[in-house]
Amino acid sequence: METFAVTVFPVAKPDEWRAWVDSIATGDRADAHRQMMRRLGIKREHIRHQASPAGDVMVLVWEGVEQDRVLELLADLVQNPQSEHERYIATDVIPDLHGVDPSAGPPPVMQEVATIELPEELISDFRAHERGR
Repeated sequence: METFAVTVFPVAKPDEWRAWVDSIATGDRADAHRQMMRRLGIKREHIRHQASPAGDVMVLVWEGVEQDRVLELLADLVQNPQSEHERYIATDVIPDLHGVDPSAGPPPVMQEVATIELPEELISDFRAHERGR
């Protein structure tokens, strides 16, 4: 499996946050965002939104990054921004759109609880079944 990391952030302002995501995906900040991804070693970034009774959250998946490096990379982004785009993320996006105080320190470390795998013969059966559809 490809190396990936998952992080969850609150979304304090969903409409403004969605506009931000549009700007980094295909808008005026897309090139700068891809430069930041390259600097951090992120091959692909998946951004998901989930509304819940406890509030909206963003699920961020970075391909090409080990889970145990996420806090280090986020801290570097906040404490040592290398571009105007990174400074904007650290000083505006994180505190305003996510409602997170960057000076409060890193979020708790995500702990792996379990990895559950199918035996290889069941994976082969599953693939054969999928091809037969």
